[in-house]
Amino acid sequence: MSHFTKCELKITNLAALKRALSDLDYKFTEAEQHQSVSVRGWREQTLDAAISIDMGKYDIGVVAAEDGTYDVVADWWGVETTKGITEAEFRDKLNQRYQYYNVLQACEEKGYSLEEEVNEEDGTIQLVVRKWVND
Repeated sequence: MSHFTKCELKITNLAALKRALSDLDYKFTEAEQHQSVSVRGWREQTLDAAISIDMGKYDIGVVAAEDGTYDVVADWWGVETTKGITEAEFRDKLNQRYQYYNVLQACEEKGYSLEEEVNEEDGTIQLVVRKWVND
């Protein structure tokens, strides 16, 4: 019986994900092209993934889904008992940083540059971007 379960977080942009993981100081291993990395779970069960996030004895995996997106999977009980972080805490922290880089990348691709960033007390991040246009 597998203890790996999916987190309610869909990933579509691996570049934004890797930047978010680095910001949050998570060590991760990315699979080489057409390869996979191993994700460790309960009783030495493993799962193949595109990215393995090291959480000590257990890992969190980023696994390709059939629709071209990526699922975040782990033995969440193992992660929580060894690292002290719940699935919800991990998901919420990662999602905010992931969405931040997702938006920033989309702006940059459209020619905008970041002018200002304001971090509110409630955790909200406001970005001010600007695009210079030659007439």
